[in-house]
Amino acid sequence: MHNILILGARSPASLSWARMLAKAGYRVHMAESLGYALSRFSKYICTYTHLPPPKQQAKQWLEQLIQLLIREKVDAVIPNCEEVFYLASADVLIQQAHPCQLFTSAISLLSQLHHKGFFAQLTRNWTVAAPETILLTNQSEFAAFKQQNVANDKLWVFKPAYSRFATRALICPMSIEYSHIRATRQQPWVAQQYIQGTEYCSYSIIRHGQLIAHSCYRPKYRVGQGAGIYFDPVDDVKIHQFVEYFAAKTLYHGQVGFDFIQDSTGKIYVIECNPRATSGIHFLTDLPQAVQASIVQCILKPDMDFPIILEKMNFISPKMHSLSMLLIPQQWQFWNNTVFWQDYKNAQDIVWETGDTLPYWAQLITTAELLVHAARRNITPLAATTADIEWDGAPISFH
Repeated sequence: MHNILILGARSPASLSWARMLAKAGYRVHMAESLGYALSRFSKYICTYTHLPPPKQQAKQWLEQLIQLLIREKVDAVIPNCEEVFYLASADVLIQQAHPCQLFTSAISLLSQLHHKGFFAQLTRNWTVAAPETILLTNQSEFAAFKQQNVANDKLWVFKPAYSRFATRALICPMSIEYSHIRATRQQPWVAQQYIQGTEYCSYSIIRHGQLIAHSCYRPKYRVGQGAGIYFDPVDDVKIHQFVEYFAAKTLYHGQVGFDFIQDSTGKIYVIECNPRATSGIHFLTDLPQAVQASIVQCILKPDMDFPIILEKMNFISPKMHSLSMLLIPQQWQFWNNTVFWQDYKNAQDIVWETGDTLPYWAQLITTAELLVHAARRNITPLAATTADIEWDGAPISFH
């Protein structure tokens, strides 16, 4: 029986992975820099290791990770959050100490995809491309942008090149000052043409350029401007074809998500790339058990030629983070809306599973731990969810 290590236990995506892997006959181990991540409490987990935070203690994180790999005789590592960047950066060191599969692409590709400006440049001349995107790395570039665009009719979105959850995005501001942006070469921003339309997200599993599994959805309810908490499945052939093209073009290996906008003419733009697990993975748990097992085997057995493409999603129920739907104040405005409660009734929770219910209730413990971290760092609770694992392009040293 193979030993599989999952990183990012705080993410519900890791819980879905644990369940799929365990049901396919694998021994599942979890590691995380939170002490009480929700997946820790799943019956499908054999061991749980509390690691140092990779952003603040990269050297100690890698040392303890390697000790874990050796101790548990780990055959493969599946990262689900932004620790993927630290894992990919440490690939050579890990293989020297304990050869095993890392389900991730090289850091050179991941860094290009993670940077919103570089990703937009990558998509130029693709059939589905990013909207016009301008990289801003200093005050003079921002001043030039303002001078060149003051008279045109385009609307713009400003956001850091490295960011998450759209927490710092400025959407179509009427006026913008450099002091609000503070773009530098180390912390660049992008100006991206605003596209009015319908937003879609995708999630895909890709093995060395071959699309294995794919899902597409609309984030119907959100936390703030970015993080979705309700996922309505859809089919879109153009998005599916884009991901196939991306996979073949880049020879990507790992999990990846994209955000798209479809304008009133039907044209689709890809807004940004998330080279990690996203919420679309939860739709895979609706597939027959044999299909889920095949997906897992495709990833863990490189010589297996059995692609599973999730195309038709009409039979799949919407998914949601039900506690967020009920407990986050932003959602309370919808409580007197019958559509909200109908949506709530139609959706399945992404954490709950009969027979493995402890992770659902453990979310309260995980949330409490994150609130403590937020208070200690004087940051928002949303920022605290990634403050110890996020990567914004700085060189990573493990020495």
